[in-house]
Amino acid sequence: MESKLGRLKLDPDALGISSLFERVTGVKVKDCFKDSETLYFIVAPGTIRKAVGKGGENIKRIQLKMDKRVKVIEYRDDVISFVGSVIYPITVEEIIQDDDVIFIKDSHKKTKSLLIGRDGKNLQIINRAVKRFFNVEVKVM
Repeated sequence: MESKLGRLKLDPDALGISSLFERVTGVKVKDCFKDSETLYFIVAPGTIRKAVGKGGENIKRIQLKMDKRVKVIEYRDDVISFVGSVIYPITVEEIIQDDDVIFIKDSHKKTKSLLIGRDGKNLQIINRAVKRFFNVEVKVM
């Protein structure tokens, strides 16, 4: 499936957060969004190590400045690979696509719980990240 990436519109708050991230890390932000407790930054392939910094120092600095957790996601042109990047460090048995639905399959109840989260919060975040670039819905099986 092709990416729907054209021009993402960032609100002024997201632009400010992106600017801070880029100053601290030296890595260009492809996209960013936030929820009540976490900032999510999507960066180009091959730049995630630089973004995180040695020993996670860049992430720690941003977390201190913004008083929020930070998650960095590596962008991929392929939707299956991108979903894997979004859910990292969780590993699953299989990620498959059936038309406009992506199924994350795993037989372990604990893995499924981590993916879905309390009240479906984690799955909502996964879908939010993926839908910014691809016209698909992610489901956990």
